Amino acid sequence: MATIQKRKRANSTVYRVMVRIKGFPEQQKTFSRLTDAKMWAQQTEAAIRKGEFKNVIKTANTKTLQDVIDRYRDEVSPHKAETTQRAEKSYLNFWERELGKYALSYVTPDLVTEKIDALSKAGDARRKLEEGQKPNRPKSRKTLKHYRDTLNVLFGFALKWGWTSFNPLDGVNRITKANVERVRYLDENERKSLLDACKASDNDQLYPIVVFALSTGARKGEILGLTVEDVDLKRGAAILRDTKNGETRPAPIVHHLKDLLQDHIKEVKTFYDEMEDAPPSRWLFPRRDGLAPIDIRKAWENARDTAGIRDFRFHDLRHTTASYLAMNGANPLEIAEVLGHKTFQMVKRYSHLSDSHVKELVQSVNEKMF
Repeated sequence: MATIQKRKRANSTVYRVMVRIKGFPEQQKTFSRLTDAKMWAQQTEAAIRKGEFKNVIKTANTKTLQDVIDRYRDEVSPHKAETTQRAEKSYLNFWERELGKYALSYVTPDLVTEKIDALSKAGDARRKLEEGQKPNRPKSRKTLKHYRDTLNVLFGFALKWGWTSFNPLDGVNRITKANVERVRYLDENERKSLLDACKASDNDQLYPIVVFALSTGARKGEILGLTVEDVDLKRGAAILRDTKNGETRPAPIVHHLKDLLQDHIKEVKTFYDEMEDAPPSRWLFPRRDGLAPIDIRKAWENARDTAGIRDFRFHDLRHTTASYLAMNGANPLEIAEVLGHKTFQMVKRYSHLSDSHVKELVQSVNEKMF
């Protein structure tokens, strides 16, 4: 199980140890003394084998977490909404990278806890820090809960398929207090500053995209997933097909957004007409090559920072729309219809804004009456 290689260097001799056990990633270490190398090899083998009693099913020693993820992707994921699949992709990729090589019998509660702790401290790895910028904040409990729950689901299917008899997540602390409802919306000054910054952006598609989000409450993925054919300016509506809950819904195109899209769609049609090999899908907000929707992440962050707006994400534009609707007297049913929510649970967070607005109206009337 253990192999020790003797290697001569310029001024010394070292011993490289490799421990290989089926279903467990290869362990390697180098020592300057043969005795230390042999001792480490014995201790490492013993430590690995300690976990074998936790699974009585032999398959758990031969099936890896990678096998579970592969089957899950083939048989389970395709039946979920595309937006759910996209969100799940990050979690599956993480566990594939961190634990994919491990046999199911060697995935222990301690190992999972160690990986989640490291993930918590890593922060948002997508954001590249520039000189002078503050370090990324640790991942939120809600995000960590998604990672934990995804692994729990994978082991749930492994149990169902008869590949294991033990779910290590049973021994991993649940992540609670993760459902903190966030209601961050723009005040009038922030909205004006942000729109001015978007209008001045080098990315000329950023402004209409942000106006679209504020006007309709649509998610970024829903907006970028639109094609030119999905927008009917005569009817004043866009058909959102790639929604989070998997249902198609219309988004009203009115006022300033309608004016913007009239000119924008003309430019997009001209752009595709001039292409030699135009793709079948004409994206409403296309990338430079026209083959996919544009990526506005960097342009958005630059505009937001230029506007001096803190603690604000693109998704908060959706909260802004809902908050403005509530403050202008819209009831939960109307807000849910605009945002595409199936239940009122998600729109309850805006109820206090509506109550506050009603109170202000009553107070104003009373002041005039008495």
